[in-house]
Amino acid sequence: MKKILVLEDDLNIYGIYAEALEAQGYQVSNVNNGAQAMNAIRDQMPDLVILDLVMPGRNGLDILKEIRDDSSLEKIKVVVTTNFGNENNVSTALDLGANDYIMKYNVGAEELSKKIATLLGDIQGAGISMVG
Repeated sequence: MKKILVLEDDLNIYGIYAEALEAQGYQVSNVNNGAQAMNAIRDQMPDLVILDLVMPGRNGLDILKEIRDDSSLEKIKVVVTTNFGNENNVSTALDLGANDYIMKYNVGAEELSKKIATLLGDIQGAGISMVG
């Protein structure tokens, strides 16, 4: 079972993400404080991190940079989320190695699930049916 760590301080948003992703068969956990993020990532070694840019304790871009600077974490996919549409944050996150960037208010649970499934190479989770 693939593991997803959601770094999100809004527990309502985490609940929406967790419900959608668990329905696709993923193991989902949450850390709601940026200061605890790197310990959780190293302890859990998730396949994918959903990273909120604005969290208490530590900036999401700093967390992303630390993930990408650590060769032991290089296989972890990172999807950055935020409610703020600052173009500088988008380009900075992608420059730092984010695999995707999602505006929270613009992406529903179903679309999030499809993006995650595509990044993880999970054909069934992406909503692609195989006939045969």
